[in-house]
Amino acid sequence: MPLITINTWPTMTKDQKKELIYKITELTTHELQIVPDKIQVLIQELEKENWGKAGSAALDPNFAHESRVIDLATKESYHKHSDEINGMAVVTIDIWNTFDQATKDKWVHGLTQLIANFTCAPLDKVLIVIREMIPGNWGQSGVTGANKDFLSKSRAY
Repeated sequence: MPLITINTWPTMTKDQKKELIYKITELTTHELQIVPDKIQVLIQELEKENWGKAGSAALDPNFAHESRVIDLATKESYHKHSDEINGMAVVTIDIWNTFDQATKDKWVHGLTQLIANFTCAPLDKVLIVIREMIPGNWGQSGVTGANKDFLSKSRAY
């Protein structure tokens, strides 16, 4: 644990993906004090045609403006620049419920910066969802996180 799944547009090279996986592991090890062999990162790439936000499809030429609409009736948008959106990311994290809010806040801030840099996504296009669970709902090598010897027993292969 944790399992970090990144859904993003296909914007990264193989080397960039390797570097992102390493940097996420490094950040998570540092911020959450988790041993590296318990951190898993999955990158899933989806074409722009499979994305939407605020009722607008990512393929729409006005997506930068329309994906930032805050009122559907008036079409009011907080979009202020003429920039295109070159990336988006939804990050889902399955993790034990053993971390305080300040720790999660600091970790999420660092993850957002990393994900934005590697996926070319503006900060408002990086969504991070943390799904916490009790350690007993996590298993590896036939033992759950509720086992007092989970770290050693989960390394059996």
